[in-house]
Amino acid sequence: MSVFRVLARKYSWSVLVILGLIISTGHAPFSLWPVSLIGLSLFFWLQQNHKLSLKSRFKSGWWLGFGYFLGTLNWLLEPFLVDIATHGWMAPFAVLLMSGSLALFWGTGMSLGGLLGGRLGCALGLGLCEMVRGYLFTGFPWGLLGYIWVDTPIAQLASYFGAYGLTVVTFGFCALLAQSFYVRRKVMDLAALSLLFLVVWLFNNTSQHTHQAPENATVIRLVQPNAPQEKKRDPQFAMIYFQKMLEFSSQAPQPDLIVWPETSLPTAFNFAADLILQIKEAAQGVPVLVGALRTKEDKIFNSLILVEPQEDAKVVYDKFHLVPFGEYLPFENFLTKIGLGFSSDLFGTGFQNGSGPQVVNLPNVGKIFPLICYEAVFPQDVSAMPERADVIVQVTNDAWFGKFSGPYQHLAQAQMRSIEQGLPMVRVANTGISGLIDPTGRVVKKLELNKSGYIDVALPDGELSTLYSHYGNWTILLLFIVLSMGNFILRIRH
Repeated sequence: MSVFRVLARKYSWSVLVILGLIISTGHAPFSLWPVSLIGLSLFFWLQQNHKLSLKSRFKSGWWLGFGYFLGTLNWLLEPFLVDIATHGWMAPFAVLLMSGSLALFWGTGMSLGGLLGGRLGCALGLGLCEMVRGYLFTGFPWGLLGYIWVDTPIAQLASYFGAYGLTVVTFGFCALLAQSFYVRRKVMDLAALSLLFLVVWLFNNTSQHTHQAPENATVIRLVQPNAPQEKKRDPQFAMIYFQKMLEFSSQAPQPDLIVWPETSLPTAFNFAADLILQIKEAAQGVPVLVGALRTKEDKIFNSLILVEPQEDAKVVYDKFHLVPFGEYLPFENFLTKIGLGFSSDLFGTGFQNGSGPQVVNLPNVGKIFPLICYEAVFPQDVSAMPERADVIVQVTNDAWFGKFSGPYQHLAQAQMRSIEQGLPMVRVANTGISGLIDPTGRVVKKLELNKSGYIDVALPDGELSTLYSHYGNWTILLLFIVLSMGNFILRIRH
């Protein structure tokens, strides 16, 4: 280990970037959470000098974060490659710029940790800044460290503290693991830490139970056309994928509800009267939720349309949490001039956000909480549902995210939303992964990535309200208080 420390001092920035890349492997598609824990623990182990300046701490956090986000957000290349001739040149700059910008939160977290003192103080600082990342400038909490646990029993802690709290716990665990090598009775400390980890694991593993659908369960059909982004709006191909969805929707036996993905209607809703008639005919009396763009005056909305057999099709939900640079431009005049106006390039204007989270009551289905794409990334948006729903419905077009990491990471975040709320989720994605997620975050049934087809899923009952669904981020405040007290005790002890 002394050799590693010497190398770390001599090649400090490169070692930190490599450690950041190692930590990122905990996320999908690799899901190597033990490797991620080892990498983070090594970083905290290197922070043995308590006299480091705040500037030095900031630099160490920034380089580590840069490597971490570079590895985690590699899918950011993909949107620029859809129209490679126009936007391809910007791909590497966008990834580097985003990684460097998000790394500022890790740098700030390490500086804050220096003020709090100790490795656990650094963990608290990093956890707090990761939470701020989810809110500042409309927020971007993609890639929270807590998501590495999504397919393990530890993920059930999100029902108490959410993904933000689970991220704090992960930083804290690795800090304590590193700390144990620097205190007396380290064997006892390691044993106690391992025992705590094992107890949490076993408790959450045994507390999970299989959620079976009742005999009279609502059946929902998930339609996945698998339309590549470069062909999705091409007039030569758009109607081919539309006909596929009509065919999938017409298959017997008929479900209680059919759901199509985000923006699956090949033209704006305002001009799609004949297409709506075709959907009604194919559905044979079953209501259909259709993702579609619509216009109102000079604004564009990303919407969910309800097509019912005996009623006019109507808008039931407008996306409210829009994607910066994809659906709207924060600094539109300037960025359009330098070629970053994607929304303007595609549609002539940016999108208008909807009124906010809402619960929609559908006949024969119950209360649904709709989310469109990016909105499922935000724990606070889902916690803001005005009343408790029976099921979360996410429609998305993950063709933008490529085929490697993006769609799998997006799915993992959807799984965590189900755990936080104790509710099942129906997830319908254009290119996948579509499926049913139960209230404990397990994917019960799915259509794989880059496959076309449909599946019928029977909804299980939801859990009782979780602690996190009831109190939201207030539970994290309690977590911060406990860990702060622990940090104080450790500093006195050592």
